[in-house]
Amino acid sequence: MASSEAVAGMAAIGLTTQDGRQPRVAIVGGTPSGAMVASVLCQQFGCLPVNTPSGESVLALLRGNAPLDLVVIDLSVPDMDGIVAVQLIRALGARGKLPVVALTNDRAEIAGTRARAAGFAGAVVKPYSPRELYGAMQAALARAPATAVLA
Repeated sequence: MASSEAVAGMAAIGLTTQDGRQPRVAIVGGTPSGAMVASVLCQQFGCLPVNTPSGESVLALLRGNAPLDLVVIDLSVPDMDGIVAVQLIRALGARGKLPVVALTNDRAEIAGTRARAAGFAGAVVKPYSPRELYGAMQAALARAPATAVLA
């Protein structure tokens, strides 16, 4: 099956939250082109992407009670260490319990003690296929509370 056909098949299924809503997904950091690819794929998967260029911007969204169901974070965010960004998300109490999927260039980066302590719901090594991202997001949403982070 061609890549575009695979994406079309996944979009037909569409990702949903446990309570059947269209997921709102924060796409965080990395390169502008990498963030754009992740955002377009999220849309094709039936999600509502919210683009945030940095770790601080996603933290501001969460502190501001933006409704989010999932965070997809490139660990090469420009303003801080990606694992530190996730640790800061976790420090937000109930707002920080939403699932986080990491995008990384190096599998070892997410296998370390700091990454395990940050509690990622999944990880995808770049370059990744749409199927890999879809699978990680689907698994993360399946384990998330039915009402993740709604305002």
